[in-house]
Amino acid sequence: IADEPTTALDVTIQAEILDLMKELQNKLNTSIILISHDLGVIARLCSRVIVMYAGKVAEIGTAQDIFHYPQHPYTWGLLKSVPRMDDVQQTQKLAVIDGQPPDLLHPPSGCPFHPRCPHAMRICKSSYPERTEVLQGHSVNCWLQHADAPKQQQGATV
Repeated sequence: IADEPTTALDVTIQAEILDLMKELQNKLNTSIILISHDLGVIARLCSRVIVMYAGKVAEIGTAQDIFHYPQHPYTWGLLKSVPRMDDVQQTQKLAVIDGQPPDLLHPPSGCPFHPRCPHAMRICKSSYPERTEVLQGHSVNCWLQHADAPKQQQGATV
């Protein structure tokens, strides 16, 4: 289990640490549980991803699913907040997720992301969303993906 293993490291040392972790993983034929806010590290090292918000699962899937077919508004916000290598002219501004993270001692009712979610519906405020499988092995806890929800345009594609 590695909790933010490359935080505050320069990119050269970070790359060496990640290469070493990958080498050990292959040599020992084991898994690594990586806890990180660094989406670049996650993309480089992880095969499966669990996106969490306020201690709750928002989305689970392969790294490919999460980075290319995100289904939760929080995941959309995270991905839109990362600079893109294909936008060398910096034509797109980095997005911010409006609002403040919740007080975990007094979390909001329903979906913990609803106070910051631009797509929040009435049900989001009162009831935690069911897990919905959107693709085989890719699921999301979001009322937007429920079969009865109005269809929304995804906030980010990567």
